[in-house]
Amino acid sequence: MLRRRPEPGAEGLRSPKPCASRHWTPAFAGALLALSGCAAQPTIAPGKIVSNNPCLDAILAEIADPASIGAVSRWSQDEASASAPLVWARAYPAVGDAAEEIILARPRLVLSGNLASSGTNAALAKAGVTVAAFGVPASVDESLAQVRAVAQAIGRVEAGERLVERMEAALSPNTARPELVEGLSYSSATKEGKAVLRQAQHERPSSLSPTALIWQAGGFVAGAGTVQDEMLARAGFLNASATYGLKQWDVLPLETLIQSPPDVIFMPVKASGEEGRTLAMRETLAARLKGRTRIVPFPDRLLFCAGPTMVEAMAVMKSAMTVAPAKAGAGIRNKTASEAGILRYSGPRLRGGDLSS
Repeated sequence: MLRRRPEPGAEGLRSPKPCASRHWTPAFAGALLALSGCAAQPTIAPGKIVSNNPCLDAILAEIADPASIGAVSRWSQDEASASAPLVWARAYPAVGDAAEEIILARPRLVLSGNLASSGTNAALAKAGVTVAAFGVPASVDESLAQVRAVAQAIGRVEAGERLVERMEAALSPNTARPELVEGLSYSSATKEGKAVLRQAQHERPSSLSPTALIWQAGGFVAGAGTVQDEMLARAGFLNASATYGLKQWDVLPLETLIQSPPDVIFMPVKASGEEGRTLAMRETLAARLKGRTRIVPFPDRLLFCAGPTMVEAMAVMKSAMTVAPAKAGAGIRNKTASEAGILRYSGPRLRGGDLSS
């Protein structure tokens, strides 16, 4: 499971205008575009690939022929919700989820998320539009398979394999089975060496590994069963979420974290609105926990999708591992949920955004 991106219309996000009515005919398409306020939008060239999914946009940015793309998702043109590079995404027209808008673009292929509940994909199919729909990867292996499937759909198999190679190299084990993988990089390994690396990737860190937590906007923490949990393990960290009794994506109270922090906390350092105020509170937390944990900047955008963003995310995690505390996990590894402060808490309390004793 991946982190949910901000909803349309939320603070800091633009609410796009619809680019077509629900009742139209080709003869009135131009008039509808003008009336809907889309006249100033760049024209979408017909017969090209159109994507209405920001996670698929991120893959397209890496493997697609730029000339083959007609439009990308509107999410990808907003810094607060993009996973693909902004400069790349803003070079193309943008579309939303409305079937009418996509049909008007006359694409040769639509890359879409699983929009069955909204009826978008069904409406596109009924209109004769070719749709390749993709779900949300639940694991690293599913993410790699999705890259290959997208590459197959757009006729860029070799480019897709190159991206998969980059992702596998980034996901190669950091400290797992060091006696087997020392000095061996995925890109330069033999076929047998790559098999050894893949085996080591699936081994969980030991109880002596540094503990870490991905603590995102709204207090959400990535727990067991998430792609991020798997990535932490591949980087050599032991995910601390289970120590706090948390589930896949759960909320960790600030006071609990203060009582028993992990060795490393990955969290965003920039946000607006209410989330910005929360981050300001966390700066006070960082000062309070100095010497007990390290705060590592980890933008929310690295959690919206798997795919190519895992390369950057793994680089951040592995970098943090190289300077993890020497006495890793001393604070929480052997504590029960009660001892870690889940059931009772007598430490500092939050008052108006400050930490007070």
